[in-house]
Amino acid sequence: MNSIHSGSPSDPCPHRIYNKASPTIAPILYNIRNSYFDSATYPDPWKQAEITALLKKKQADPEILSNYRPISLLPFPAKVAEKLVNTRLSHFLKETNTLDPSQSGFRKNHSTETALIACTDDLRTKVDKRETVALILLDLSAAFDTVCHHTLRTRLHNIGIRHKALDWLSSFLTDRTQKVFLPPFHSNTTKITCGVPQGSSLSPTLFNIYMIPLANILRAHGITILSYADNTQLILSLIRNPSTAKTNLHAALLDTANWMTTNHIKVNSNKTEVFIFGPNKTTWDASWWPIVLGPAPTPATHARNLGIILDPALSMTQQMNALTSSCFHTLRTLKTSFKWIPPEIRKTVTHALISSRLDYGNALYAGTTLTLHRKLQRIENTAARLVLGLPQHKQIPTLAPHRQENPIQDPHPRTQIHPQHRPNLPQ
Repeated sequence: MNSIHSGSPSDPCPHRIYNKASPTIAPILYNIRNSYFDSATYPDPWKQAEITALLKKKQADPEILSNYRPISLLPFPAKVAEKLVNTRLSHFLKETNTLDPSQSGFRKNHSTETALIACTDDLRTKVDKRETVALILLDLSAAFDTVCHHTLRTRLHNIGIRHKALDWLSSFLTDRTQKVFLPPFHSNTTKITCGVPQGSSLSPTLFNIYMIPLANILRAHGITILSYADNTQLILSLIRNPSTAKTNLHAALLDTANWMTTNHIKVNSNKTEVFIFGPNKTTWDASWWPIVLGPAPTPATHARNLGIILDPALSMTQQMNALTSSCFHTLRTLKTSFKWIPPEIRKTVTHALISSRLDYGNALYAGTTLTLHRKLQRIENTAARLVLGLPQHKQIPTLAPHRQENPIQDPHPRTQIHPQHRPNLPQ
């Protein structure tokens, strides 16, 4: 209970009261939960969600409704029950090895970083073999909100969830209602006929189960698929036999479109992107793209995938430049206010705004040039001076006081090879 820090605004008892009184309330909630499990029903009051809208990106236009992501604020007791069920369901999926191994979303020991590492490693391996590779980033429109309940129930039954467990999950999905909450206003209550509530800990796991057949369809056509929830990355080598690649890609995307139509999922062609890596950038042909998926995307010069920018040489140069610019802009903004803030608070703020950016996806920087590593060190040095209140060129105190400050030491300088200078990588 103490790990849940939110609830619905309409809760008669705020979530902080539940947490403070958990020793007394927990046994009562435990008995209530078991009674609902025994009866294989999900109580109707727990199905009433209040929707709050959050911008998908900070820089997005707040006047455009499509830039918002609806989040369901659910009753606190409901979130406790859903978390317990999700723990058991995730354990079952792991034991039975049901989920597709290419799915990194909302799974233990998986993250966006594991999806990015798998993607970049596959791309670099193929490019080092002088292959031309296409990376297709499929954007699915409101995928969580279009899940068909009947189809999901069939998927659950097929993977071995039966009897009371299946009935309880069916009760969880059906007869749900929602209303939009924009303080201090509420909209009228609307009944939900499809989708899984965004904001529930159980919904991502159910969505992963719902999407299992898609990976099998693409893999049958020789296409590598890597996913993080509804973020779908397709990788296909084009250089060996372009005509065969065209046939495979066209057939795979056509089967994907048919499957999505049957399962009420739609590809957003305006946000779907194609990127070509390797020596022959002219290999891509718009005729490879099925008309049923909308207009064929034009290959872009760089790929922004799960928050990381991939350049044509996979050298991470554009990503590092964007990261450096963003971090130094934040540091300049913080400098004006840090004069009146104690060092401990400075440290917390810097970790939240700077260190978190440096840590995200840092495994992708392995093997990059010493110049790019020095850029990271400059950011850390500037942040440390800002936290400690030191002048710009003042040496930062270290555990070894006689050691001069050096942004980075390369123990094996000859092993640091720029990706553009690799023997097998086309110039």
